[in-house]
Amino acid sequence: MRRDVVTEVVVDWGDFVETFDTPLQAREYINANLDEYDLPVAVWLEDSNGRKKWDYSIVDDGAGGIELIAGDPIRSGSYFRPIH
Repeated sequence: MRRDVVTEVVVDWGDFVETFDTPLQAREYINANLDEYDLPVAVWLEDSNGRKKWDYSIVDDGAGGIELIAGDPIRSGSYFRPIH
């Protein structure tokens, strides 16, 4: 596996942070814990070096849950490599 494409989804609840392998896992965890934790403060994707790739928008799905919508890639300095 190429190390430069390993990513994780970070969910910041304010008091603590959880990490997940995929946006689907993060979304399911958030939806399962909405009553206990409410909405997270922020959700974003990081690469294996801890660089933020993009933020997710937290959107109401109309059925009592949320959806995670990926934003534009973040360009930091001279380093930018999109993940495909």
